[in-house]
Amino acid sequence: MKRLVTLIGGMFFLGVIGAVMFLIAGTTALPPIWIFLCIWAAHTVACVLAMSESVATERLKPGPGAKKEPLFNIGSGLAYIAHWIIAPLDLGRFHWSRGFPTTLQVIGILGMLLGFSFVVWALRHNEFLSSKIRIQKDRGQQVVDTGPYAIIRHPNNAGGCLQALCSGLVLTSWPAILPMLIYVGVFVNRTLKEEKVLLAELEGYKEYTQRVRYRMIPGVW
Repeated sequence: MKRLVTLIGGMFFLGVIGAVMFLIAGTTALPPIWIFLCIWAAHTVACVLAMSESVATERLKPGPGAKKEPLFNIGSGLAYIAHWIIAPLDLGRFHWSRGFPTTLQVIGILGMLLGFSFVVWALRHNEFLSSKIRIQKDRGQQVVDTGPYAIIRHPNNAGGCLQALCSGLVLTSWPAILPMLIYVGVFVNRTLKEEKVLLAELEGYKEYTQRVRYRMIPGVW
């Protein structure tokens, strides 16, 4: 039931975002926005299919002990709002990015799909992938080291950052890329905060960090 709620809520939200973007642009004849929305819709469906009912429940309504994240909540929210406003203003009204290279858009599409694939892959393997930073003692949380977690420690975060960096390319808007750089910055900060909580409160996580050295980028960080 919670998976169905997640699907309906996700699609409704996406519909609202799409309507707002086209309203700002003043036209629906903008293929980059349609491509952007289709990728997000496919991602929403894939996530719902990948997650279990218990994960859907946790992500919709996290249990007790969730850490407060004002910087991430405000920073990521403002970044995406700016992203959704700037892109349609660019494409539909001011044409700041006229002549945007098609090759870069294709690269953006592939990168966005790859980023979302990491998120879906993480959902398939991590039964404790909450929408908040919290140690889920009520659900018997354990260290997950299979699938993408055998490669990097935060594949969900890595996928989110990659799709964000590629989103402006998909929308073919240079200025729309800038808010996503801010989003990546606050997401990286959130990853560091999450690491501290996991190291302090989750049994076995310190040993896991010795086996899997990199947080988000293999061989780099």
